[in-house]
Amino acid sequence: MDGSRVVRVELDLDENGHAERWDFYTPDRTLEKVGFASRNDGVMDSVAFYDPTGSLERIEVSTRRDGVFDRLEFYADWRLERSQEDTNGDGRPDKWETYRLNTPSTNGQQTYSVASAAFDHAGLGVPTLRFTYGESGEVVLVERDTDGKGLQNQIVGHTTQ
Repeated sequence: MDGSRVVRVELDLDENGHAERWDFYTPDRTLEKVGFASRNDGVMDSVAFYDPTGSLERIEVSTRRDGVFDRLEFYADWRLERSQEDTNGDGRPDKWETYRLNTPSTNGQQTYSVASAAFDHAGLGVPTLRFTYGESGEVVLVERDTDGKGLQNQIVGHTTQ
């Protein structure tokens, strides 16, 4: 609390003595973000951020659960669009993915497939290798950095169904 204003609410929904959800509020009393402990152990390992209308914008994830949020997921209209991840711990993204919504949804739940995955194997901060996947998960396009300047859409291999 800040005077009579709620700043943060901690929830222990399973009553195990550890918070598994934290709601953070802006000065104008709107929900800003929600933190989660995926293992219900009091360790906040993901935070969901919302825009002023209450729509989900992004989720930051600490994949190692060490307080460093190394994976970012971006949403539009409550749908996962893309992500970026720092897999080697140098503080910069080196893996990028885009997603497609699977239809029809199973059991009313939205499920996604990876539409493309890109990687920075050279430490340039930009993709040096990218795979594009078809609707069935098959690789339909491979792009590779050929000049050491980052991926410039050079098509190295292309497969068709």
